[in-house]
Amino acid sequence: MASIMIKKAGEGLISQAHRNADVGPTSGSSVVYEILNVPAGVTADDVIAAFKTYKPADKVYEIEWSALSAA
Repeated sequence: MASIMIKKAGEGLISQAHRNADVGPTSGSSVVYEILNVPAGVTADDVIAAFKTYKPADKVYEIEWSALSAA
């Protein structure tokens, strides 16, 4: 199982973040999320597609893949 870092910009654009990025709000208007326990074979694009339909709770920046894939 792996973790994938993604970044949601203030304008709504979602992209892969650097793997060493700190989770949470950035100095700009972006927020970095860490998606945990991503199974082998699931790509960053798959994670981003699943995240687009997911509404994260306030101040929760580490999200289990199972929560995304169920959304």
